[in-house]
Amino acid sequence: MCGRFNVVQHPMMRFLQEITGQSFSVETSLNVTPTEQTPVLVQSDSSWERRNMRWWLIPHWSKEPTTKYTMFNARSETLEKSRAFREPFQQRRCVLPVSGYYEWKTESGVKVPYYIEPESENGLALAALWDRWHGNDKVIESCTIVTAAAPQAMETIHNRIPVHLTREQIDSWVNANTDRETLAKLLAPEVRVPLRVTAMSTYVNNARNKDERCLEPLGEAVVIH
Repeated sequence: MCGRFNVVQHPMMRFLQEITGQSFSVETSLNVTPTEQTPVLVQSDSSWERRNMRWWLIPHWSKEPTTKYTMFNARSETLEKSRAFREPFQQRRCVLPVSGYYEWKTESGVKVPYYIEPESENGLALAALWDRWHGNDKVIESCTIVTAAAPQAMETIHNRIPVHLTREQIDSWVNANTDRETLAKLLAPEVRVPLRVTAMSTYVNNARNKDERCLEPLGEAVVIH
């Protein structure tokens, strides 16, 4: 799964320029947690839009916004079977750009956070879905991150990974005309860019902590290909 991530302003702005050919402004957001707002890329005709969305999908048919069901991640294996995710998967695929994300391992009784970031890229383009909810004169756009089973190289960190896309794969993911076979390949559990994995301070375990200490390493990084 993916339960926290970071957006670091200047590398992310460069990353957005690289993958879209357009300039977008973003602010640094550290230790982003489910239900918070985050920048999402949606393709409209031949151009991109950067929208702020709630990271916890609210299906358009839901009676009200709720966190009763876990909607911040969507399992790739069941997208077409899920009432909540089936239509967004078919019609509203998007990209959630992050600088890196966290996973946790319990070591000697302590939940140790590991920060996972690209070794040489300015960010990661995560496969995501979005929806728009209307109610009581309110409109909420929200999103979810698609996850897959962890490939062998990542299994020691967590049994799931967010699906990350190469620059060449992004257009296929958001294209409404992409066929099922291609989508299945995009959802394959793969490490597509070298990832740097670093044990971090347990300071990040507290979701209220949002400052630079969330990027404080505990040890040496390991690169996974």
